[in-house]
This record gives sequence, structure tokens and C-alpha cells, in this order.
Amino acid sequence: MTLPELAEHERLSEALVAKVMGKLRRGGVVTAVRGRDGGYELTAPPNTLTVAAVLRSLGRPLLEGCFNSGYETAKDPCPHVSDCSLRPIWEHLSSEITRLLDRITLAELLEKERYVREQIAEWQAS
Repeated sequence: MTLPELAEHERLSEALVAKVMGKLRRGGVVTAVRGRDGGYELTAPPNTLTVAAVLRSLGRPLLEGCFNSGYETAKDPCPHVSDCSLRPIWEHLSSEITRLLDRITLAELLEKERYVREQIAEWQAS
């Protein structure tokens, strides 16, 4: 697909789509094809690319564990930096989200919502 096609299909600005596609290209998820029939294509079959791999290629952690990261440099540092009871919760949630997104492929996202719900229920049962 071309940038304008992607932007129109997802109802996003071309500038935003260009930025995301650039990151995905640098992350090795897509390649840019030049020319009249150019556009972007996946570097691997959609049934082998996980959602987590795609999100990781954007360069940020899937979930950041502390809302106060960087806060310790502020005038009044967070009183819970050394002992935070929320930290293990965020770490657990991050681990569970990553585990789930590592199992879901782009091909599965092309399926109907019901299919994805059934897959998740099946994984939870096992």
C-alpha cells in the first residue's frame, strides 16, 4: 500500500503514517518499494510477525513500569522511589501484556474479533 492509501484506510494523517512507517522500516518490519507501483510491504509473512515484534520496532517499551520515571530529578522526588508497592504490579502487567502480544500475529489481527477472543480464551485455558 502507498502512504496515502494507508492514511485513508486508517483515517490518519499522511504525516503520522509516514512517521510510523519510517520507524517500522528502520525496525525491519516493512520495506519501502520505490516507483509507480511502489509502497510498503511486510518483510515477513503476517503469520510469523507478532504484534509485540511490530510494537518493539517502534522503539519504546510496550509498557513503562513507573509513571514517576524522571520524577526523582524534580524538586520534590517521589517518596516511593526506593520502595514502591505499585512497581511489582506494573512489572507483572507488563510481563502479561508482552506474553499475550508475543502470541498474536498480524495474520490473526486480520481475523474477526470473535476469532481473536476465542484464541485468547484458548490460551488462557492452557
